[in-house]
Amino acid sequence: MAPRKHLALAALGAFLLASPSVAAEKPWRLVWSDEFDGTRLDLTKWSRAVDCGGGGNNERQCYTDAPDIVSVRDGMLRLTAVKRPTTAIANPWGPPDGRMKTGDYASGKILTEGKAAWRHGRVEARARVPGGQGVWPAIWMMPETSAYGGWPRSGEIDILETVNLGAPCEACDGGRENRVFGTIHFGKGGGPDHRRLGGQTAPAPSADGFHVYAVEWSPGEIVWLVDGVRYFAATAEDWKPVDGAAGPAPFDQPFHLILNLAFGGSWPEGANAKGVDDAALPATMEVDWVRVSQR
Repeated sequence: MAPRKHLALAALGAFLLASPSVAAEKPWRLVWSDEFDGTRLDLTKWSRAVDCGGGGNNERQCYTDAPDIVSVRDGMLRLTAVKRPTTAIANPWGPPDGRMKTGDYASGKILTEGKAAWRHGRVEARARVPGGQGVWPAIWMMPETSAYGGWPRSGEIDILETVNLGAPCEACDGGRENRVFGTIHFGKGGGPDHRRLGGQTAPAPSADGFHVYAVEWSPGEIVWLVDGVRYFAATAEDWKPVDGAAGPAPFDQPFHLILNLAFGGSWPEGANAKGVDDAALPATMEVDWVRVSQR
């Protein structure tokens, strides 16, 4: 582990022990992490996505495990989006049917599905995200077993999303997109039965700055933070109406972690300058570390 990361962990522990707001509760205990200090992705912790499914959002990239797209070096994970014809399976969610698809763009996505999942805790990552029209980095979580049914019935927790950072934005400070989004998805299905609850904060990260994105997820509440500053929270009362369930369902089951860099898709292409701008590529999301702690 690099010295700066040892210092960061020590500082985190000192803060948790000294903080009056935490003293009344059990302290956070690190249960899983990846500091990305090696020379290749740790495949005991992560899998690499290889598909052209478009994320269910009409995204333009195909995910690949090419070493220039998903790489670990100099203490960082790098997920890079480029304009490059890429071929992979067309539908990664349905029964295997052999159908393939070729897209115009390549990018990276890694996930802990089948290898690590958690129910509640502080999930955080120190990352630097890229900007540009159509660029959509995300750090998020999905249920390991979908106990309440297919998406969105079993929930989704979005720790970080940004779209089109730096693109024109009338509602943003300085006239440029600068927002960070944290969201949960839940509900019975598509259309009005799909519930989406989230918040946003500004200023968002610049393309050359590292920030710590986190959620603190307990049985009755999920809190979103950037650099330790809370900017949104949702409680079990907010998602209580899902399928008439009482209590913390569906966010009462183990979720796995996903990091990806999408390009294009319904959300970014419908916002800001509209569409995609190839001049934004290559774009790289850099992740210094990912940590999961529980009380």
